Amino acid sequence: MEIRQTSTAVTFSRSAGRFGLELMQMCAAMCLGGIVLNLAIFEVIALAGFPNFVQQHPETSMLILGIDWAIAMGTWMALRHHPWRHNLEMSSTSIVATGLFAIASWMGWFTPETTLGWFTLFTPMCGPTCLLMAADMLFRYKHYTSQSDAHDQAH
Repeated sequence: MEIRQTSTAVTFSRSAGRFGLELMQMCAAMCLGGIVLNLAIFEVIALAGFPNFVQQHPETSMLILGIDWAIAMGTWMALRHHPWRHNLEMSSTSIVATGLFAIASWMGWFTPETTLGWFTLFTPMCGPTCLLMAADMLFRYKHYTSQSDAHDQAH
């Protein structure tokens, strides 16, 4: 009886550890990949004649951040051979989160500081977006803890 309880505790600890590691990797891929994409996108927007785009259009800028995060997340998950359904679910969390931030800004409930451009939008939004992603990952706990063969499926 005691051996079984210890085995269950060890199994849970390993699963939780794998889940935490997977979550950290996903957040890092989304946020760091997003930084690279945002640097490029907002520089192109500035070079196209809109150097104050973020200050003039913060809600649209928030949605651009979300799209960049979705691209970064989708790329990471594709490289890791996650099934496309999971890829779409995870990538969509950034679109949903930034959409909610944009609506809150438009309604006056969230007043972002935009003096430093897109990065001042990025800073308060990345953490909550990762939390939404973690909530989505909990629905697929077995997949993200490698307790199923879902990682090996390519559909």
